[in-house]
Amino acid sequence: MSIPGTGPVRGAVPGLGQDFGLDLGGLGFTLPGAALPDPAGAPGLGHSLAVDDGDLVIDAGTGGPATVEGPDALTQALTLTVETQLGSDRLHTTFGFDRLAVGRYPMSRLARKEYIRLELVRCLATDRRVTDIREVFFEDDPRFFELRPRADRTAGSRPVDDVRSSRSHTAYVIIETVAGDTLTLRSGGRLE
Repeated sequence: MSIPGTGPVRGAVPGLGQDFGLDLGGLGFTLPGAALPDPAGAPGLGHSLAVDDGDLVIDAGTGGPATVEGPDALTQALTLTVETQLGSDRLHTTFGFDRLAVGRYPMSRLARKEYIRLELVRCLATDRRVTDIREVFFEDDPRFFELRPRADRTAGSRPVDDVRSSRSHTAYVIIETVAGDTLTLRSGGRLE
């Protein structure tokens, strides 16, 4: 499949300009493995090898590596972005989340949460499939309880007090994609 109005160039090298990748405007070659335009007009979210806890997943049916595509591929990519320490990739030094800086400097709880919020926005916005980061909130924010109300509000201790007394922060990021999907990222690498 090629971009409408373009096609393989006659006399080009065999295998180049064929319909197995994205045709670059009739220049006579393609980018193998590049995402093809969706005929319906909606951009795709890509495809990738499936990874579980850092290991490749093997497809039981074929015996080869399993793949993920669409929202699952974006979910996996954003998870890897947040779980990778900023600067640990020597070839892409701006990739990842700078979690070491949270403990490097003395900060109040509010300053620490604001730094985490800004760092999440910075590292997730680098993915071209993310069009908007709608909101970032924490478990002890009122917004968390608006979106995820408790079934029994009277039982047990107050969760806000429990969260505020701990040094860990669980953040939720609401993301809009180029395909128009909305994903919710939970810190710790889980997307719903």
